[in-house]
Amino acid sequence: MMSKNEIAILGLLSESPMHGYQIHQEITRREMDYWAKIKLASIYTTLTRLEEGGLIKSEKEKVGNTPERTVYSITEKGRSGLSDMVEYFLREDDRPEWPFGLGVAFIQGAPRERVLAALHHRREKLTQCDLDLHDHLIKLKEQIPFNWFLLIENAHKHMKLELEWLDQLTAQVQAEPHWGLAWPPELKLKHQKAHEASTRALSTKAA
Repeated sequence: MMSKNEIAILGLLSESPMHGYQIHQEITRREMDYWAKIKLASIYTTLTRLEEGGLIKSEKEKVGNTPERTVYSITEKGRSGLSDMVEYFLREDDRPEWPFGLGVAFIQGAPRERVLAALHHRREKLTQCDLDLHDHLIKLKEQIPFNWFLLIENAHKHMKLELEWLDQLTAQVQAEPHWGLAWPPELKLKHQKAHEASTRALSTKAA
């Protein structure tokens, strides 16, 4: 299976032949290093691997007095591979890493004031990101292909939901009467009973 870097580069080359620096610029301009975690440092390694696999080809180009450069283009084999990977990624139910989720799961392990400060900091960053996405939508409407526009719109909608949810979490942290306890007394008792029942059921099944 291809890596994210490989499908990103094949996708860009399916739009137009490019040299390495152009690919770097496009990935940066479309912020694919951020939302798709495309590794800029390994672009040339990926190009070499794709060319060795026959998915792309290269030729030298010299324009005027500029230094000679290598221009890459996608092959028919590359287009076929790209088609397969597009279908795979659209179907795939991925589960991205979510370190923030771990922070929320064990949120009672930190002092309330530090948690609130961290959540406030996160909200400021997300708010700025939300504003940036909104500006992108206004600026790029009817200027980019529909799929790229909808990709930005999807991120914008998710960001708004994230901000609403973050406000709910912050309110709960502020109001929680048993701060510092992973399990409030009434819930801890229920949890223990459920755990004991599960243990007995497993023991009975094993016997």
